[in-house]
Amino acid sequence: MSDFKPGEFQLPNPSPGSGLVTDTEGRPVAPMPTAPNPGPAAPAPKDPTTYELGKVEVLQKNKGSIRYPDDIGAGNSDYMMFEFMDYVPPFNSKVALGNAASYDAYNSSINKLTRNTTWPQIILYMPEGLSVSYKANWDGKKFGNIAAGVLSAAGAAAGGNVEKFFKALGETASDTAKRAPTQIGAGAVSAIISGITGDSVSTNDIFSSVGGQILNPNAELIFGGHDLRTFTFSYKLVPYNLTEAKIIFDKGGIIHAFKKAMLPSFESGDFTTGKGSDFSTVNKGESSAIGFIKNPKIVQPYFMSGSSTHPYLPRLKPCTITDFDVNYTADGVYASHVGGYPAAAEISISFIESKLVYSEDIDKGF
Repeated sequence: MSDFKPGEFQLPNPSPGSGLVTDTEGRPVAPMPTAPNPGPAAPAPKDPTTYELGKVEVLQKNKGSIRYPDDIGAGNSDYMMFEFMDYVPPFNSKVALGNAASYDAYNSSINKLTRNTTWPQIILYMPEGLSVSYKANWDGKKFGNIAAGVLSAAGAAAGGNVEKFFKALGETASDTAKRAPTQIGAGAVSAIISGITGDSVSTNDIFSSVGGQILNPNAELIFGGHDLRTFTFSYKLVPYNLTEAKIIFDKGGIIHAFKKAMLPSFESGDFTTGKGSDFSTVNKGESSAIGFIKNPKIVQPYFMSGSSTHPYLPRLKPCTITDFDVNYTADGVYASHVGGYPAAAEISISFIESKLVYSEDIDKGF
């Protein structure tokens, strides 16, 4: 039997001189038609979504974005969008503070942020467990009678003026100290005991153990500020075609971009070239020699509906990534597709906002 050639069917050998094709027992059979030789194989069409280390080339229809699923964002669907920006120091010379105590001055550094177009715009479906938390810190503070009297008198004398308050506070405190021999004496006893025995004995311990009473705590609820908001968004990414596998796992894809954005650069630079620095006197290669590393990227998350921000979900201020977790065994066991791409991955991205949210921000959609 002759060697098999790709593109041809294998035919049984004919009997010599018969002109007929026979089987192995000499019985004639109808000859099988020879398939036409297709010639050299045509080159496979280039996948329209290609990725290179540090550079993202995406489908023109996506206008510089990579998205999962690859059809997300069509029509009026709801989704999340992430844009990457270079960090702007809040007290950099490029940031005009003006009145440093004003609302606009506080937010001036984030108002200077613009999207870094060398980085991809990432579009993902709305995550499960979507929530935004607001937290204000209130605490009960105890004021003794003396402290309460000093503050009350100073406040009355100041009439709401801060400068007058501190001036009156000093005068009132000096006058009140002259009329507080009991508390001063108890404080002296406490200091003596602590110095001799090392025991920690408060003035109230002394009053309670000697006289069976303690100072009125005069507890009041005092505001202690509020915190930067934090968020965590989780996604399960299961590629259903080669394009989605590349978008999720390739260099320049979703996982690669988030990992790269959350970490500092040993040498100042952008996603593509590695060039650029916030210090005009420091060039690429010199920053690490001096001891500088460049801050990670700022990420701006958006809740979107169609082509606009979502009207009923809150706006988020620019954020930084504090944690990024990738689970390559999203279904409990590891599996991979042809080409080695994992069959699924779960990612969890934790953010912290770069600025506090104030009451004025709520009217702006935050």
